Amino acid sequence: MLANRYEPSAEILDWTTYKRTKIAKGRLVSRKGLVAEIGEVGAALISLRLPDAEEGAGMGDALTWEFTHPLHYLLSDGAVGGVIGPVANRLGGAKAKLGKRELAFAANEGDNLLHSGAKSSLYRFWNLKVVDGGILCELELPHRADGFPGRRMMTAHYSFNEAGDALQLKLSMTTTRPTLVNMTHHPYWNLGGGEALSGHLLEVPATGVVKLDENQIPTGEIGDWSTLGANFSQPTTLDLSKKAFDAHLILSEEREFNVRLTYPRLGRSLTIESDKPGVQMYTRAGGTLPAPAGSEEAGAVEGLPEAVCLEPQLHPDAPNHEDFPSIELKPRETYEHSIVYRFSW
Repeated sequence: MLANRYEPSAEILDWTTYKRTKIAKGRLVSRKGLVAEIGEVGAALISLRLPDAEEGAGMGDALTWEFTHPLHYLLSDGAVGGVIGPVANRLGGAKAKLGKRELAFAANEGDNLLHSGAKSSLYRFWNLKVVDGGILCELELPHRADGFPGRRMMTAHYSFNEAGDALQLKLSMTTTRPTLVNMTHHPYWNLGGGEALSGHLLEVPATGVVKLDENQIPTGEIGDWSTLGANFSQPTTLDLSKKAFDAHLILSEEREFNVRLTYPRLGRSLTIESDKPGVQMYTRAGGTLPAPAGSEEAGAVEGLPEAVCLEPQLHPDAPNHEDFPSIELKPRETYEHSIVYRFSW
């Protein structure tokens, strides 16, 4: 890892202009030369790069997928880099129990609801400003604007730690009516400078795996590592030529971290820490992302590497399973979720 030699900073910059409207992004520089950029659309982490010994802060390899235009985040699928809310993951039958009521939503994945649908926080413009040395993203969701009750205020605060080797993300939400919340973050990680995931090792201190039906909806049962068809209790190779993943892992209460991803050849590692008891593991093959429909300006994104998403959160489809942790939020309560991405290189 390079010595401490960079001046930490946080600023709001112009990202681009689309149809005469300026779209902003935040930029953070850490003491060790990591550079993060956060876009208005979805409060997405649009870039996270290592320093380069000769070129400077943020001039080394990208650690996550990067898109060049806001429309890729606004119109493309995959939830790339975004803050997902109010409810991440799937709700079976696009329904959810809330007290004595049953909420119904517009399905967006077969008969189910994924990541709160087309009107979730992913596809909205957040307000960005510099607060406490970081980038504060704010979004107000009107009552029923996305199918969920309550006028809700969401925040996402990105900052680097004092040492400069960790990106910190603090999520929060309040509501004026009883509602549901299970927020997470959805970067696509590749620590190898775009090399295959097979060069990575993954370790998850999990005690269980949520069993799913043929539509990826929880059955309510919890299995062991055999449910996943792989065991990541010790550092284990990720090889998409053998198996892809889209699964929810339940973590040990005594854990020191949620997930650790390493790339031994280059001596790089990512350790994810969170105060939530589960993590969604999702792999994607990469390749080409087509241009958003009707937008020649944005264009296609080519050469995306294989990547893995590691999303700390509560159990999927929780409102429909009495034994799963509740995701209900009441007025005068504040939902909070702290995520730390700690790097070594």
